[in-house]
Formats: sequence, structure tokens, C-alpha cells
Amino acid sequence: MLIEAITSKVALDWMVSRGYKSLKIQYGKGKEPRIESNGLPIAIEVYDFLPSLDADMRKADLIISHAGAGTVMEALRLQKKLIVVINTMLMNNHQEELAGAMAERGHLLMVEKPEKLDDNLTWVSFNDFEPIVYEGGDEDSFAILLDSHLGFSSKKAD
Repeated sequence: MLIEAITSKVALDWMVSRGYKSLKIQYGKGKEPRIESNGLPIAIEVYDFLPSLDADMRKADLIISHAGAGTVMEALRLQKKLIVVINTMLMNNHQEELAGAMAERGHLLMVEKPEKLDDNLTWVSFNDFEPIVYEGGDEDSFAILLDSHLGFSSKKAD
């Protein structure tokens, strides 16, 4: 659903209007999506998996992703503009919790479901978003928070 949402006419029109010239999509498992730029001046490339997304993420001006913890933290570490779309197929809303906390702090924009990306007003609301730089913190703080949330002991070894 996310791929369909970010390749909709509304989404591609917004990207072109904001000066984006290319769109790279990791589609993961499943059948390779057939995507058309519908004559718009934007190059679209799709791939299933790469050994690392680091190079693509470093080059990106904007990252649109599900709210997986690894992707979110890497994009924030790289100080990239980030829009996360909650993967409602996952249990326990862990993506919503992480994305919601980071959105409240101004580090990213959160969209509750892919269908909202088919709305012009959603894209217009992205126009002026400038994220607050994520400074990070104690290198163990995220692991401690996650352990606490899952009910594990978070005692650090000396």
C-alpha cells in the first residue's frame, strides 16, 4: 500500500513540484511493482533488497518509509527529512509509538496510514516541514527504552 501511495499522481505531482528528480523504491518481498511516471520528469527505480541502504539514504533529500526502528534511527542520525507511514499490518503498534514520539519532538512527519498520502492536503502540509535535528544521546538509551517497553531488565554491564 505504501508503494501505491507514494507513486500516486498526487504524490508524484507533489515531488515534481518540490524539485525532486528521482525516486528510489525498495519493495522488499513479493512481486516487483510496475510503476509509471505518467510523463512526469521524475526517474523511478525499484529494487527488492540491497545489502545496505546506507548509500541511498546518504544521497536522499527525503526519505519516505514505514516506521521501523532501524530505518527511523538511521535517517535521523543522517539528519534527513523523514516521512514515516505506519505499517498497520504489524501488531502492538510499536511503529506508531516510536514514530509518534519522534513526530511530537519535531524530528519527522508521521502519517497514520498510506491512504492519507492520496490527499493533496497531506502533501501540502509537508511543504514547509523542517525537522528538528535529532541530537541522539546516550548510545544505550534506545536499547534501554526498548528493553523497558518489552519488560526486560535494562541493567548495563560495567
